[in-house]
Amino acid sequence: MHPAALVGLGGAIGSIARWGVAEAMPSGTGEIPWATIAVNLSGAFLLGALMAASLHTESLLFLGTGLLGGFTTMSTFGVETVGLIKDDSAAIAALYVALNLLAPVTAWLGWQLSEAFQA
Repeated sequence: MHPAALVGLGGAIGSIARWGVAEAMPSGTGEIPWATIAVNLSGAFLLGALMAASLHTESLLFLGTGLLGGFTTMSTFGVETVGLIKDDSAAIAALYVALNLLAPVTAWLGWQLSEAFQA
């Protein structure tokens, strides 16, 4: 399959999955957007695990760039942070930013666990 098709198909699936999580975990005005935290942290964990796995380029394009790229979202994180600040919820916005900064830690954990299971 063409690389662009792999990325596109994976991205479509990942985006629909992100939408599903957002529907299942709605947040109100001034509340922490838990759905975005969930997709960003779980996506980072899974991408870390993928990077440590011995996968073919096609699998990485579909699963990493496509599926997890469509699943995780930096733009929604940015817009939600600004929205919290505009709603006079600066403390919640700061906590939200801090929680999303755990993404590299979860990516590292995924990588480490993947390597441990391969050993």
